[in-house]
Amino acid sequence: MRNGDRLTGEVVRKEGGELLVRTHYAGTLALDWTEVREVQLDAPVPVLLEDESVVSVGALARQEDTLRMESPAAREPMSVPAEQVRVIQPEPWETGDGGRFSGLVNLAFQDDTGNTDSTELDVDATLSYQRRWSEVEIFGLLEYDTDDGERSTDQWSLNTKYIRRFPNTAWYGAAWLRLKHDFFADTRLRSIVGPALGYRLQPEGGGSYSAEVGPIHLHEDFYDQPDQGFWGPGVFVNFAQPLLGEHLEFYLHGMGFTALGDDDKDVWVSWTGFRVPLVGGFVGSIEYEIDHDSRPAVEAQTTDETVRIKLGYEW
Repeated sequence: MRNGDRLTGEVVRKEGGELLVRTHYAGTLALDWTEVREVQLDAPVPVLLEDESVVSVGALARQEDTLRMESPAAREPMSVPAEQVRVIQPEPWETGDGGRFSGLVNLAFQDDTGNTDSTELDVDATLSYQRRWSEVEIFGLLEYDTDDGERSTDQWSLNTKYIRRFPNTAWYGAAWLRLKHDFFADTRLRSIVGPALGYRLQPEGGGSYSAEVGPIHLHEDFYDQPDQGFWGPGVFVNFAQPLLGEHLEFYLHGMGFTALGDDDKDVWVSWTGFRVPLVGGFVGSIEYEIDHDSRPAVEAQTTDETVRIKLGYEW
């Protein structure tokens, strides 16, 4: 370290402003990367640079704002600006040598008997696959409720998004396809499709914020009424912020649309909640969903609101 301290352990990863070192006496330590003066390794490890190149490095030494890296593949040490070192020990998906699959499945269930027999079942799942600059996200939601054996709620939604990040920038391109079915709102299928330009921030203190905007087409296929379609700008927002360290997370995922021309058509769908990590990958959450449509089917309400308490598993 810059102050002369020496630590022995396993270099887990360097990303952003932190170097993670696993020790047998204090667990995994997050070190301020700017305070690290030198790293000596028993065996070379891969280092991903900002220009997308990957070098095998056996030692790094800081000289002011420059890093001097010793590589077994090079006769002479190479020097690069310190900010050019993006990741030490990158995962295979970051270098294009493999992919990363992650997901979250939630279940909310209620069964009442007595004066009224009712069953409420909500299931949602989020799946993500990443490979270097490309990412595919899928979110699905199923809600099926009955009262005294009769359906009271029958709806599902499926949201898919393809992301292509632009190298060395927080900007990215995206393509959206969102589908929704709601039997009791007379909606056989509502589809939203279109491209978008996005911007993503990932602060060093944790959290993730992104926003996307682009032209989209909204089409509604009704059971008993004429179908309708609209063009207009759409905006998509995603916000996740850890609170109380890593013991609580606040999140917001939403989509807004307004039709161009004389059509009085506005749509806003969002999920807002708090998520608490439990044990073994399980998470609990409380969530508020709002689905607003300024021009729904005749006799359907303009706004649906739902509060859920969920138990999920994340990997």
